Amino acid sequence: MILLAILLIPILTGLLLLPFRKAKLVRSIALASSILNLLLTLILAFSPETSAFHVNWINYMGINFSLGYDGISLIMLLLTNLLFPFILLAGFGREQRNVHLLNFLILFAQSALIGVFLAQNAFLFYVFWELALIPVYFILLIWGGDGRKSITFKFFIYTLTGSLFLLFGIIYLYQLTPGMHTTDFAAFNQLNIPTGTQVWLFWILFIAFAIKMPVFPFHTWQPPTYNMASTQGVMILAGVMTKMGIYGALRFLFPIVPSGVLFWQNTVIILSLIGVVYASIIAFRKTNLKMLIAFSSMAHISLMVTAMFVLNTYALQGLLFQVMSHGVTIVALFYLTSLLKEKTGTIELPQMGGLKLQAPNMAVLFLIVVLGSIALPLTAGFVGEFLMIAGIFKQSAWFAAIGGLTMIFGAIYMLFAYQRAMLGDKKLVYSKLTDVHTLDYLILIPLIVIILGLGIYPQPLFNLMGQTIHSAENILKPLVEGALILKTN
Repeated sequence: MILLAILLIPILTGLLLLPFRKAKLVRSIALASSILNLLLTLILAFSPETSAFHVNWINYMGINFSLGYDGISLIMLLLTNLLFPFILLAGFGREQRNVHLLNFLILFAQSALIGVFLAQNAFLFYVFWELALIPVYFILLIWGGDGRKSITFKFFIYTLTGSLFLLFGIIYLYQLTPGMHTTDFAAFNQLNIPTGTQVWLFWILFIAFAIKMPVFPFHTWQPPTYNMASTQGVMILAGVMTKMGIYGALRFLFPIVPSGVLFWQNTVIILSLIGVVYASIIAFRKTNLKMLIAFSSMAHISLMVTAMFVLNTYALQGLLFQVMSHGVTIVALFYLTSLLKEKTGTIELPQMGGLKLQAPNMAVLFLIVVLGSIALPLTAGFVGEFLMIAGIFKQSAWFAAIGGLTMIFGAIYMLFAYQRAMLGDKKLVYSKLTDVHTLDYLILIPLIVIILGLGIYPQPLFNLMGQTIHSAENILKPLVEGALILKTN
């Protein structure tokens, strides 16, 4: 029942908040529910016993409402419920319209994301996958910035197109299951699909996940959407929703169409590495800090996709570690960006400069997060990227060299951006600028503690990932066996 509680607490709390109009009360209740969900998730994560929930749902179609988890689901679940308290906290003390509706939509998104990571059959996965889109769409449309209508429409069309591909793939797999058809992942994983079918079915499924991550060339919705989105909206998108694509690829592609994965492995790796270089170059050319971070996020996600497809445990372990690291770091970066916009009225780098003289504490916090984003040793980003690049190197030294450019390029454009924003001579226009407040510390300090803590002593997360690695090895087993067969033939 703990899984059902974790799933339902956010959405039920959100519905409870709809009649209320006092912003402080609404935000406080929403935050309390998200903290409770985090505590339940930690209990689940460190419990020696596994949990599941199962009830009959659509019997005549062989579809059950089944919740469960393995190690990979647990990492995604922990990331989601770790970040949402900070996402909700980011709204405190700020002027927002329709606070009750906004917090309902945020909690709705949280429940849907939890459902994606806990669903044990593909139909239920798809339901939650679509439900996650609805609240985010309205958060972008109502609380977004300039151009929100056209940008949100583009985001909706991209994600809906990907969802239709996914739906087609699920229906096709459903028809392949023997006897009374079912959408259970266990049944899908047992299908013996001909190699020729897997080759085209791979793309039917992959496109949905590639759009969500996003992967080059399915990325064009991302930078303008991130730039237009409100602070809380972009934190949800960048911190958690991109991980839906990674999780979906691991859950569908690797166990269900392993021959398709092997056939298109190098193609996806090359596309991902193009994304690494392309996004890094564009990030360096951007003067808008939010757009720069958006392309930086794309570069890091592209490296994670490369690590996913090299098919070895080192890379996959690094990927799952980096899922946590990237989520925490990108949320901190976007919050700091919104803080700069509030205090200076701009996020255009040429208009900034000398801010450390007026806000030294903010400059220090910003620097630590930037160092985490460029994978400096003793930060969480370094652990994840080191393992990923080590795993990629086992596949190809050239792939590892290109993938390693993420760290080099990232250091260049992130430190250059920091220099332009924080360093330099004092500007009169910022003479009355104030430093960070208590609320900002409440958000940034815990995130920084996680960034540094996992970098200095990553073993607790590796211990938690013990079950994850077992799940990852189960995913890789048919792929490794298939690769050996191809080599011998």
